[in-house]
Amino acid sequence: MAQCYNIPTPTEAKTLSIDAKIEGDCKKTFGQNLLLNFTVNYNGPQARSNMVIVDIKLLSGFTADTSLLEPQHLSRTSLVERVDSKDDHVIVYLTEVPKNIPVNLQIKLKQVLPVKNLKPAVIKVYDYYQTSDQSETEYKSHCE
Repeated sequence: MAQCYNIPTPTEAKTLSIDAKIEGDCKKTFGQNLLLNFTVNYNGPQARSNMVIVDIKLLSGFTADTSLLEPQHLSRTSLVERVDSKDDHVIVYLTEVPKNIPVNLQIKLKQVLPVKNLKPAVIKVYDYYQTSDQSETEYKSHCE
């Protein structure tokens, strides 16, 4: 006698998510200052996530001013542990993300080179210890 079970392949639930919106004045054709607002959410089984990394790829021709992520601009209970900028990426280390409480952050983007046909850039969020738990989204300049 043989007994078989049809067990569906488990789908991996994403516990981290990220959303991004960009704001700014489009009146200038060059030297635009944009504000990138991004929100990280955690809805996993724990009360809070592990350390979370937010990897922000910058738009072509733009640099980042991360001063809004500095301790003097954030509350004492800020979850931002560290901010690194290298090449065309900004990497934000969050100590944790509380369950079902969005973490809203922003960085300034400054255009330093004019680029035609600007393509979207990607923001990726992932768990520092379980890198398979990740999510990403794209953002682009609303100025054409």
